[in-house]
Amino acid sequence: MLNDLQLNSILEDFDIAYWKINLFSKEINWSGHFDSLVGRPKIEEDRFEFFINHILHPDYRYDFRIHFEKLINENEPFSFEIKLKLENGKYRWFECKNQKSRNNDFRETAVLLFVNIHQSKRDQYTIEENFFYYRETAEMTSTGGWYVDTMNKNIYWDDVSLKIVECPRNFQPAYEDRMKFYAEEHHNRMRNAFDKCENFGIPFKLELKMVSFQQREFWVRLTGKPVYNDEQRVVGIRGVLQNIDENKNNELNLQNSLDIIATQNSRLFNFAHIVSHHLRSHSSNLSLIVELLRESKTDRDKLDLLANVEDVADNLDSAISRLNDIVSIQTSLKKEKVQIRFEEALEIVLASTSSLINRENAKIVAEFQDLKEISYIPEYLESILLNLITNAIRYKQPGRKPVIFIQTYIENDKEYLEVSDNGMGIDLDEHGEKMFGMYKIYHPSNPEAKGIGLFITKNQVEALGGTISVSSTLNIGTTFKIKF
Repeated sequence: MLNDLQLNSILEDFDIAYWKINLFSKEINWSGHFDSLVGRPKIEEDRFEFFINHILHPDYRYDFRIHFEKLINENEPFSFEIKLKLENGKYRWFECKNQKSRNNDFRETAVLLFVNIHQSKRDQYTIEENFFYYRETAEMTSTGGWYVDTMNKNIYWDDVSLKIVECPRNFQPAYEDRMKFYAEEHHNRMRNAFDKCENFGIPFKLELKMVSFQQREFWVRLTGKPVYNDEQRVVGIRGVLQNIDENKNNELNLQNSLDIIATQNSRLFNFAHIVSHHLRSHSSNLSLIVELLRESKTDRDKLDLLANVEDVADNLDSAISRLNDIVSIQTSLKKEKVQIRFEEALEIVLASTSSLINRENAKIVAEFQDLKEISYIPEYLESILLNLITNAIRYKQPGRKPVIFIQTYIENDKEYLEVSDNGMGIDLDEHGEKMFGMYKIYHPSNPEAKGIGLFITKNQVEALGGTISVSSTLNIGTTFKIKF
């Protein structure tokens, strides 16, 4: 049988110390290893009380007394975790448990073991702490985890992912239904990303729209990486899912605002340049006439020059009027949009251009069945139709009766207006980039060309968040397409 020295040596190898307790005399003997752990203190009081007051952490003193009393008085075993202050003054975790034994003199004794579990306890705390921070970080950043088992065709989402996609906590997404959780316009991106990851091990990071369990679209950042088996074969895809809807919408709104500001700055610069150039030409003409008037010798010469002053004044008034039309675009933005029928707006325009239409024998064909009305500023819609219709008539193909086809429709939830003609057409290779610039004239032979109509139309369309584009073929015709 092992003696105390041998037992202490064996247990010390496993970092286990022990007490031997005489259940009759209540005397406690510490093993050598226990003594060395706590620093072989000089004890002037009861050994048990010294342990309670100086070695055991205060949080465990009451419970330890209860357990120890039951062990002494009722021989009731126990096992629980405690903290002990060691020789270096630091507390360490131990598991305290007793083991009943009988010595050679048949006197009842109890053995109380102290097993060092500090490292495992610290590892446990680290795991729990990391998991806590993972959960808190996932919740705060709306980031969830997911896994796709590509071999067995299963999908797993953690609680945060289920919350992001607004699914019940017990919901199990089906592999064959996985694409329904992504916006239709992003299906190809998703398929390509997953196919490349599964077949070639290529990770991905995407920003795209998902569709929640409640059919709500929102932006997410989706990251995925391949999972390999021992044979280096891809058996799954693991990743994280982050809700970035608010940030993405803010980003898009900011970019839209920056685009608008850039466009407005460009428009303002262009406008200022044209105003300066155009008015300067008129002022220069006036200055020249005044100079000639001073130098004129006869009344006849002066009268001829005064006639030129009238022409310059008329041109200046016309230029200011056109510039005022451009400025009024921003003023009109203060008006509220109303529901207006395309047919009614067209009737107003046709009434105001009836003489031009009749003179040129133009034919207007309109189809508004697919989109009969729109929420818009009436003056804008009428001005847009007026400019496009009058342009189509003025730039008709010689010898050809002008025909103008107007239609509205909805495509991909967007509203469109198209105005097509069979006129002279425009060389887009030459004029495409400056198509909608101010005072840009593509058919100088037309005396009615002012180069201002398309500029105003583009400004009106873009001021309300729309776009305008053109397609044209020389001698065949032109189509203007407006997306509201």
